[in-house]
Amino acid sequence: MSTKPPTTLHPTTTLHPLTTLTGTHPLTIGPSTYIHLRAHLNTTHAPLTIHGYCIIGEKSVIGIQEVKEGGEEKEGGEAGGDKVELQSHITIGPNAIIQASSIGTGTIIGVGARIGKGAVVGSYCKINPLCTVAAYETIPDHTVIYGYNERRIDRGSSSSSGGMEAFRRKAVEQQVEVLRRAEGAARRK
Repeated sequence: MSTKPPTTLHPTTTLHPLTTLTGTHPLTIGPSTYIHLRAHLNTTHAPLTIHGYCIIGEKSVIGIQEVKEGGEEKEGGEAGGDKVELQSHITIGPNAIIQASSIGTGTIIGVGARIGKGAVVGSYCKINPLCTVAAYETIPDHTVIYGYNERRIDRGSSSSSGGMEAFRRKAVEQQVEVLRRAEGAARRK
């Protein structure tokens, strides 16, 4: 039997009715976050914090799925102080699995991407569809992971002006607003 975690939702959060929330650790979701159909938020092994203006794709799984000690799954409790924290303005595509300790502001994670337990992904990164970040790996800001997990630094978005970063944040804010309006229109029909 799964239990629902202690949850703090901002009033502007849109949580689809078929989203699954499981676990015993705290779940905190910030303002203007949109969580799609059949997403799974898991706090069984660690707390989960999602800051504002994030979009979580359909069937995505966010949270640490299992904790192993000496090759065996550890029962209950936090995994050595682990947490999962998504900063603001993050877009996560459908079927992604996120177990990272931290995902930085403005990061885009593609369809079916996998981010391993304890990984730290910097701000304004792009993890393309079906790419993988290994457990406990650290990815610097503005990194693009593509193809067969090849990496490069996106020099265009790492300029000192911050113009591209502001554009990315604004684009996510507009996308959240469009999703919220579309959901509201669908419910009125």
